[in-house]
Amino acid sequence: MKTEKSSNAVMIRTVFMRTVLTLIFISVLLLPVSAGAEGEKKSYLALGQNLSAEQRQIVLSKLGLTEEDVSSMQVGYITNEMEHKYLDAYIPAADIGTKSISCVLVTEADPGTGIQVTTENISFCTISMYKNALLTSGVTDAKVHVVAPTQVSGTAALVGTWLAYEALTGESLEEDRKDIAVDEIVTIGELSDAPEGEAAVDATTGETISKEVAEELYSYVKAKVVSEGLTDPEKIKELLEEAQTKYNVTLTEEQKAKLSELMPAIGGIQIDPGTLLSQAGDLYDKYGDTVLSNAKELYGEVVTEEVKQSFLDAFKTLLVSILETAKNKIQNH
Repeated sequence: MKTEKSSNAVMIRTVFMRTVLTLIFISVLLLPVSAGAEGEKKSYLALGQNLSAEQRQIVLSKLGLTEEDVSSMQVGYITNEMEHKYLDAYIPAADIGTKSISCVLVTEADPGTGIQVTTENISFCTISMYKNALLTSGVTDAKVHVVAPTQVSGTAALVGTWLAYEALTGESLEEDRKDIAVDEIVTIGELSDAPEGEAAVDATTGETISKEVAEELYSYVKAKVVSEGLTDPEKIKELLEEAQTKYNVTLTEEQKAKLSELMPAIGGIQIDPGTLLSQAGDLYDKYGDTVLSNAKELYGEVVTEEVKQSFLDAFKTLLVSILETAKNKIQNH
């Protein structure tokens, strides 16, 4: 009897492994077919309107583009008026200035791959800050390269990304979401970049927190707000106290008030919690094992049953798609 059970177990394992290997093999075979069907990804270049000829060449060089490449691309221009339209409510007009020189190259990405961001000569905005703001504004699945010829804050590049994304997709991003996104990017930056006495500090040392800690704390709060749809000021106040304890940070009363005002707006718009989940890998790459453990704890807390089911459904759909495509391919030969 034991021999028969052992034999059955071996047979089951063998069948299972063959099935898995077959699916992987079929997936690999079909990848070139899918890529060919999709065609080349489209790109949109948003240039600062006030670039000099020399600055333009510096930017194109950093993007790996020639004037010939640009002549065959969709190109738009970020104007100083655009910057003031979206930024005046959050940044002093004098800091925005009168010239627009930030540039953005946005390229379509495969569905589900998320937002990938790289930056050059950007001093204030970090990659995580851009991702947070772009997700909030409604951007999904895009490769974004933000460049300037010299060091700039980079806040204006957010405007260029919207311009490019709308042109590529033909979809208009909601104005209120854009407004919240700008508010968000400035708020994250001010947690650590505010003048001494106005920035958040380490609760133990009293030193100003780093941008990395500010981003982690903010992402934790945002993920909880999004997954639970929090809009109640009291609940958000409790969450901020929890986050301060978790990251050993002391926020100023002004920062607490600012976050308490911003978070209900974040909780009131539609952001897929599953998209936030995908950022766990980014946290690991950037901050290492310690932050990964925090990320695992965070995302374990915020994953709802609905999100879990969506992943299962997506996996089932993938398997069905692979098998159906394979079946059709075989029938056509």
